[in-house]
Amino acid sequence: MFPFERREIILDASRRSKRVTTDELLQLTGSSIATLRRDINYLLDKGNLKKFRGGVFYVEKPELKGNFLYKHRMKLFYREKEAIGIAAQEFIKDGDVLVLLYGTTTIHVARQIDPNKNITLITNGIDIVDELRHKPNIKVIVLGGIIDYSNNCIEGPTVPKMLCEFNPSKVILGAGGITGEKGITNYEFLGSTTVSEIVKLVKERIVVADHSKFGRNVLTNVMPLSDVSVFITDSGIQEKYIGLFKDYSIDYRIADIKSPSRVP
Repeated sequence: MFPFERREIILDASRRSKRVTTDELLQLTGSSIATLRRDINYLLDKGNLKKFRGGVFYVEKPELKGNFLYKHRMKLFYREKEAIGIAAQEFIKDGDVLVLLYGTTTIHVARQIDPNKNITLITNGIDIVDELRHKPNIKVIVLGGIIDYSNNCIEGPTVPKMLCEFNPSKVILGAGGITGEKGITNYEFLGSTTVSEIVKLVKERIVVADHSKFGRNVLTNVMPLSDVSVFITDSGIQEKYIGLFKDYSIDYRIADIKSPSRVP
């Protein structure tokens, strides 16, 4: 396991439980006590954690409430996102016309698409376009608008307007936060407005999100849970959030994270 993976596990555990013991972290990370101490000291120096006797607790930093740098977010929960990308292939059929929106999880969906499938894929993700360049059977349509280099995407009011020219049967999108109260939320105001307008135009809405996104709301609302058709997440999800799927009669898949590879 890479250092950033261990540290994200530590942060995730402390964020969710507020307080977490050293013994619990040893079990979660599978690391030695010496390695765990180094990781904890690193996070203490960054101001992400504070110590108590026998463990640590999470410190909410204002800069972490906003959007992470895209390259950094690509590394977070990499194996979970990869597994979700594999699981999402069940919903991509030969002959489909679908929308795949930008994101650090949806890029894994694009990466796993069978190059022999004949599909039409509509996207606003710059890295998704790049990912599909070696899959000539996939017809890629790029939605036009304002380029946001910080998130490798195209956004703005012209994006959903252009989508009106097509008839996709499904949309696959990520999420910044997921709760029963607010539904799907996202970090960027303009990007979220673009996404919320797009999902209104497509009947089947598939949300791909790793377990860390559940139980938190971020900046702007995208859509309520009642509008979600399918959730695809990973096996790190807590049971209480699986209950949300059942409460809202949402179909769901839980991806196994044992087999996917690590960050290349």
